Order: sequence, then C-alpha cells, then structure tokens
Amino acid sequence: MTRYLAWVWDALRQAGWAPLVIFGSHVIAVKWFDAYTPYPRLDIPMHFLGGAAIAYFFHRASMAASAHGIIGPFHRVTHTLLVFALTCTAAVFWEFAEFLTARFFHTQAQLGLQDTLGDMVLGISGGLTLVVVTSVIAHRKSGARRPRPI
Repeated sequence: MTRYLAWVWDALRQAGWAPLVIFGSHVIAVKWFDAYTPYPRLDIPMHFLGGAAIAYFFHRASMAASAHGIIGPFHRVTHTLLVFALTCTAAVFWEFAEFLTARFFHTQAQLGLQDTLGDMVLGISGGLTLVVVTSVIAHRKSGARRPRPI
C-alpha cells in the first residue's frame, strides 16, 4: 500500500497543479467575473488548455507509476497511447459532468450537441498537442539521429 500512496503523492506533487490551475481559472471566470457571458468564446481555450493540463497530469502520473512499479517499465508507444486514451476519457467524462449540472442544477454549461462535441474535440486536441510536444522533446533528448536530406 505504501508504494501506491507514494505514487499518488508523486503524481499529485509533480502535475496535480496543472488541472487545478485550469479548473480554478474556470471557476473564477464563471463565479467572480461571469466572463463567459460577454466572452462565450473563452470556452475554446479553456477546453483546449484543460485537455493539455489533464494530459500533462496523466503523463506525469504514468511516469511515476512506472517508477514505483505500479505499471510496467516505461515504453514510449504504450505510454503515449495510455496518456491519449485517458485524456479522451477525461474529456468525455467532463462533458458528462456538464450535462448533469445543466440537467439537475439548471446551469448553462451545455449549449447543445455541437457545443458538446466541439468541447470534446478541443479537449482531445489539447491533450494530443501535449502528447506530441512531450514525444518530440523526449525524442530530441534521447539523441535520436535525424536522417539527412539527400
């Protein structure tokens, strides 16, 4: 049990701040400034950045899980697929949460099918961007050779 707690602590310490910053910014924008009323397109960068933030969290949590022996050793392809799949799942569940708050608490979180699907695409795109950036950085750090142009 101790290694699991150590893993959770490491994951939260290393990357728990990222989704909290985005979610906190969202709550402040909604509750304190009512920012989405005059700026409805603020939803676009928030979903994109939310996807990137949750992907970063899953990336660091996966690395920590490998380090603590929770999952197998790090493998770039399976790591990338895991982070992407978890990010897609988080985007879907975020939209479920928006649906439930709109349904039961009468919020204006859901504006229809097009808005929901657009939000999911933005969240997944943010996550995919993070996955690509971390893969490129890891590839460059590994010293992999690039083919020379002919």
